[in-house]
Amino acid sequence: MEFAGKGNRKPQIDVNISLIELDNCNPRLVPYLSDPSKASQLDLITVLFENFNTEEIALSLVENGYFDEEPIIIVPNEIPSDFSFSSYSNPDDLASAILRLIEEGKINFTVVEGNRRISTIKLVTDFEIRNKLGIDKNYPKTQNSQIISDITTIPCIIYEKREDVSAYLGVRHIMGSLKWEAYAKASYIADFIKMEVTKGLSINDAIKKVQDVIGDRTDTIKKQYVTYKLLIQAKDDVADFNIKPLINNFSLLTVAYNSPAIREYMGVKKYSEVNFDADVVPIEKLKNFENILTWIYGNDNKNEKRVLTDSRQITNSLSHVVRYEIAVDYLLKEKDLEGAYERTNGEKEFLSKKLVDTHRILKSCLQFAYKYKDDEVLLSQIDDLEEVTKVLKENLKSK
Repeated sequence: MEFAGKGNRKPQIDVNISLIELDNCNPRLVPYLSDPSKASQLDLITVLFENFNTEEIALSLVENGYFDEEPIIIVPNEIPSDFSFSSYSNPDDLASAILRLIEEGKINFTVVEGNRRISTIKLVTDFEIRNKLGIDKNYPKTQNSQIISDITTIPCIIYEKREDVSAYLGVRHIMGSLKWEAYAKASYIADFIKMEVTKGLSINDAIKKVQDVIGDRTDTIKKQYVTYKLLIQAKDDVADFNIKPLINNFSLLTVAYNSPAIREYMGVKKYSEVNFDADVVPIEKLKNFENILTWIYGNDNKNEKRVLTDSRQITNSLSHVVRYEIAVDYLLKEKDLEGAYERTNGEKEFLSKKLVDTHRILKSCLQFAYKYKDDEVLLSQIDDLEEVTKVLKENLKSK
């Protein structure tokens, strides 16, 4: 792999956006695509428009043009058989050679870094695309020929292969200030590790290599990879489970994995002890794994609703529930997380707590009772309470 920043400067040239395609392998876009391999350019533009606020870029483009200080990164889709990047030691000579290929119509590109900018430029400058999306009336656009010329031919840094950009993307979007969303980071890390494994490294050595390249000193890479492996196992081994919510809220899976009690319930080791050559969740614990996923995310495929209403409940409630069989059984049957949590200290403690709560409620009623003397409805309700209390007391007494 050739890395940027090691004395190997990449060629930079101005390229017309008509020669640049959006990237259906971009880890930020994959969660929004049913089948990324079949996604059209219009599909990708639609995803970016609907989910990544391209309007803010469009407003800047029509007002200021394109800032040359922000080149995008592109890779060739196909390199002519008689052309070799390695034949050029000087990046300026290589840039001139690539320009000749462009002039001869022999090369086009995919954007690896800058998808949002490219999609925005296409929206600003192409009526047909805006019309297909039904946004022509309100989306920023311009008739200024100088602006249009400026934003349709933009500065690009050219790498020979996608994998050569891996280090830059990792530093920028995983450890750097422009971090991707949780799933995008994990997906990218997994692809990076897979690429190193195909070169002959073991998984553990590949993880170490990626950590070194990206500059991870806190095991962030390994933790993200373990969580990604959990998602893949949910996809492959949990029958008829809809993983789309996991992708959209991937960070919740990380929160669950960080709980020692939930890890124990799923039979999963902590990240420093995981054997990546085997399943993260052992086969005998797959049902428990499915329970955790269903409680957190629900499962539309089985018409199962999630029981959590707040991500904090993973740590505050669910991590306690899974330690007690009685609480787990109750949660599975009643789908009531609060009720299950109340059972985490055993039946006796649960009964005692309910009696204390009832005493407090009845005591609070005393401040109003004197106002409703001889009220038949209230007296009837009191009679019912007395009967229940009598039965409860009898059940507590020995025979």
